[in-house]
Amino acid sequence: MLIFDKKTATRRAILMRAVAAGAVASVGPWFVRDARSSSGELNWFTWEDYAPKPLMDKFTKDTGIKINVTLFDSNETQLNKLRAARGEGFDMCTPTVTWVGAHVDAGNLQPVDWAQIKTMGNMAKTFHKLPDEMGAIKEGKYYCMPYKWGTEALGLNIDAVKTEYGKASFGDLWDPAYKGKMTCRPRSIMLGTGLWMEGKGDMPAGMMVKSYDDQPTMEKYYGQALEYAIKNKAQIAKFWTGTNDTIVAYRQEGCVIGQTWDGPINQMRNDGDKVKYLAPKEGALTWCDTLAIPKGAKNIEQAYAYMNWALQPEVGGLMANETGYNSIVVGAEKFTNPNYQRNFTEAYPGDAIEKLWFQREEKPWFIAKRQEFAAKLQAA
Repeated sequence: MLIFDKKTATRRAILMRAVAAGAVASVGPWFVRDARSSSGELNWFTWEDYAPKPLMDKFTKDTGIKINVTLFDSNETQLNKLRAARGEGFDMCTPTVTWVGAHVDAGNLQPVDWAQIKTMGNMAKTFHKLPDEMGAIKEGKYYCMPYKWGTEALGLNIDAVKTEYGKASFGDLWDPAYKGKMTCRPRSIMLGTGLWMEGKGDMPAGMMVKSYDDQPTMEKYYGQALEYAIKNKAQIAKFWTGTNDTIVAYRQEGCVIGQTWDGPINQMRNDGDKVKYLAPKEGALTWCDTLAIPKGAKNIEQAYAYMNWALQPEVGGLMANETGYNSIVVGAEKFTNPNYQRNFTEAYPGDAIEKLWFQREEKPWFIAKRQEFAAKLQAA
């Protein structure tokens, strides 16, 4: 099994193989007994497509805990709402691991005690390293538990866009053939465009990585990508911020190509839409979302019950089937259905898994400057 290589720009990791490797840790009778003993309820602040009814119903059935879900569509919304509420109002939230440091700096979170997560042995070892590598450990304390992973790559209408792995590129988003038919997220299109520019020599290699740690570099090269996007804004039919926006872009706004998350495209594919998800040759932009406990949480025992419950292989498989994203649990693939398996195989053929492009810790100055650039793109 390959793990993150700190010496490479992409931190290549064979995630699906990591999930498939090794023996599944046992989950004894203590799990259901302990979870049921907590009973009560859990207030979860999470992404708009992370709480499908079959998953929530199973949690309540298995644990006796009622779960109340409040949805958001972006990391920005989650960060700002928790900050405004001073970490009050929710027992569990779902920040992307690269944003956890910003939440801690904002006073939104309390530490997560990994010793209370008895099913931690079921997590693929690759993901044990992420909190440390992505700034989610402060003063020796964990502030999250990895939960699921996914990517941002190419969402394609298979009738309108004819391409294949190895040829498909983030640069295809700017092909004049798709003028007025492209969708993207304002803040991440600059990253995809920058990687394309690096690949074709219009930008020095490694500048997108360096941008996470060096503000002058970020301003210069994100600025270059922004300038290109503004100049070619006629390509863009609709900006998205979350899953629902993405689905609307393809089903109602005439989009045939986009830089999107995997989840919404896979959901549409499963519904019969003529779309597919594909990693570009630059590498699919990879993220890991986590479970964290807000500073003002009242039902902490129930939050830990969910964390323990979520790291079971059967639950990981159900989550993948219902959301279109990927589990971090060893053995979860045994519980995935044919649709999920087809979507994953088609999205990451050949060496696509080895070429995954891991996004880095996003410090407060980086988030603010990138949002400023995104606002300029939207207003142009």
